[in-house]
Amino acid sequence: MKFFDINSLNEEQKFALFYGIMLGDGCLSKYQTKDHGERFSVIITGCASDDLPFYEQVLTPLLKSFGRKSVSIKLRKDCGAIEINFPDKILFDRINSYGFIIGKKGPKINIPKCFYEKDLLRYIVAGFMATDGSLVLTKNPNKYYPRIEGNGISETLIKQIQEYFLSLGMNGAFYLAKRKNVNSKYNTQQQYRFQFNGKDNLLKFNELVGFANPKHQKKFEDFLDYDTHYNRKIKGIPSQEQRFVRLNIFSGWRGS
Repeated sequence: MKFFDINSLNEEQKFALFYGIMLGDGCLSKYQTKDHGERFSVIITGCASDDLPFYEQVLTPLLKSFGRKSVSIKLRKDCGAIEINFPDKILFDRINSYGFIIGKKGPKINIPKCFYEKDLLRYIVAGFMATDGSLVLTKNPNKYYPRIEGNGISETLIKQIQEYFLSLGMNGAFYLAKRKNVNSKYNTQQQYRFQFNGKDNLLKFNELVGFANPKHQKKFEDFLDYDTHYNRKIKGIPSQEQRFVRLNIFSGWRGS
């Protein structure tokens, strides 16, 4: 599976991908204006340091396919974020009609049954993984290993995605996520996590789901290059001597 081509998706697949993005980094906002009218906004917020290509190459054409003539990406210097924020009553109502919560999503957000019935779960999951999912590369002890993971405060949503991966033949688990600072008044909600380790899981994810965020696609391709180089270098070397070779392979490589 190659990097997502928005133009190859039909209308329902595009909306499912967008709904998955909203489950990760999106929200619906409804408030009263100064002239006593109502404003219905769709908001997606990402990381300023590495999400701009995703916003430009995926989110912008996706929103334009829904009829938006222009899409403005704003930099929020106060929190190191980028944001797309626009009023759209029609899109707002469509998203909300699937049970998407207005305001803070909270722990009850989930993947609606209709996406299962229409065989659109892959696109929902791809959208979520592009935002709240990660491809992590860890060194253990002298080789980098990949890990597909995702976090959220909705136990139902995280379990739904974990179970979908299991249905694809991937092997992984569901966990209670550790809180970084248990004493913080801003970190009071329980987080949940799924984790799928190893190259086999990574290859299955790429083939059966696919990366919708360029930063994840690049990290995937970098890892494959590294893994090929690594295996070639230790081939034919006795196992007791491999550790000396491992220490020198891409010593400065950080999986970026």
